[in-house]
Amino acid sequence: MRALLAVALVVVACGTQASDRPAPPAPPPLAYQRGALFVDADSALRFAACGTTAEVMVTDAPDARLREAVQAVNGALRDSLFIEFLADTTQGRVVVRDALFATSLVEGSRCDQPRPPFLWVAVGVEPFWRVTYDGSQMVIERPEPPRELVFDAKPAEVRGTLTTISGTRALGKVHDLKLGLLRETCRDGMSSAWYPYRAEVRVGDEALAGCARRW
Repeated sequence: MRALLAVALVVVACGTQASDRPAPPAPPPLAYQRGALFVDADSALRFAACGTTAEVMVTDAPDARLREAVQAVNGALRDSLFIEFLADTTQGRVVVRDALFATSLVEGSRCDQPRPPFLWVAVGVEPFWRVTYDGSQMVIERPEPPRELVFDAKPAEVRGTLTTISGTRALGKVHDLKLGLLRETCRDGMSSAWYPYRAEVRVGDEALAGCARRW
């Protein structure tokens, strides 16, 4: 009995010591960045943020897909392009964690465009459509009537590389909208733009395909 009691006391003491240990610090918040990215001959990367001509060296995490974006837009790891990404900017360095969007500088800079209040934007061409998601609502926009439909959206569901967002509405003939987002390279076929997600939209009985990005 005494032996069992001694073992129990040791276990309790060890558990108390473990609970007294401070929790590991939370990772620093990622900073949203956009501007021009330059690729040197040795494949080093330089970045000039919108509103400045100062250039900083950047590195990228293995799963950031930054170099994938450069190769998709420029055909190889070379030249320059417009880029948007999330990065760790602590300790005086820029480490890209997630590439959000890229396009050729030939099509113009997007620095003067305000950042929209959405979590996700999916777009398609031929026919044109756009779906936005702000965390509580999804809106599908198209050039033909009905030009805009608003759906109450559920929280996004993530399973591996697939994110799914569903929405419903009570009015009208169309009551359901489902947005599927697969994490793989996507091109819209009408521009040089690179998107990190392939999108599929089901609105009523209709299926639409396109590309998507996070904000």
